[in-house]
Amino acid sequence: MTIKQLSQPTLQLINQFLHLTFNGKRVRTPYFNNRRSGTRGALRVSIGKGNVNDIKEELKILSLREKIDLRELDEQTITEFIVDHKIGIDCSGLVYYILDEELKSQHKNHLKTYLKFPDAKNPLRKLLIKLRPVENCNVKTLAYEINSAEINLNNIQAGDMIIMMNAGARHDYNHVMVITHIDDTTIHYVHSFQYPEDGLYNHGVREETITIINTSKSITEQQWNCEEMKRYKDTAEKIQIRRIKALS
Repeated sequence: MTIKQLSQPTLQLINQFLHLTFNGKRVRTPYFNNRRSGTRGALRVSIGKGNVNDIKEELKILSLREKIDLRELDEQTITEFIVDHKIGIDCSGLVYYILDEELKSQHKNHLKTYLKFPDAKNPLRKLLIKLRPVENCNVKTLAYEINSAEINLNNIQAGDMIIMMNAGARHDYNHVMVITHIDDTTIHYVHSFQYPEDGLYNHGVREETITIINTSKSITEQQWNCEEMKRYKDTAEKIQIRRIKALS
């Protein structure tokens, strides 16, 4: 059976990332990629891998330390505070939590029990991954054949990932998005990203769409409705629809 929409608990989780709430004021979770800072061994919230509770708790600690009440700030100032303190979520961190919640809604185990890390050969490395699965999960992890399977456009469903490998001007970035629901010929997906046009503060978790114009062609040849993502996807060396095997 084709799943046209993610479960309500999963959609609620996505909404929490889209709308961090502070006394009725809502801001989206910014994009943060630890690749830029190179921090190792830090708390997951400090490396773009924290969940919504991690993020809100860390912001509470930071605001108390600096004697700032986020509830009294406007939305733009709250966003600036979050970004300036390097708090946010990267693309694979967001997808990890979405897939984990969807597995839970299907009465399955946590995502960490299904993911394999074939590049981890050292026993210590394997232990660290077991203790810190989300921190060690990246786009390549989700794209490994042992973890996910490629899906034909005709067979897509909610929960499938759109994975881009070797994208960007230097072809050195990987990116992952997750399909939230499918309406007739429209694919709705969510991801965390920073476009060049976003500037310093306008990036983060966002929803976009792809219109299916020809099911006999690949996902890359459909109508991508976000102009920034349309340009970005054209730089990727490979784009696939993939499904975590635990959801198959």
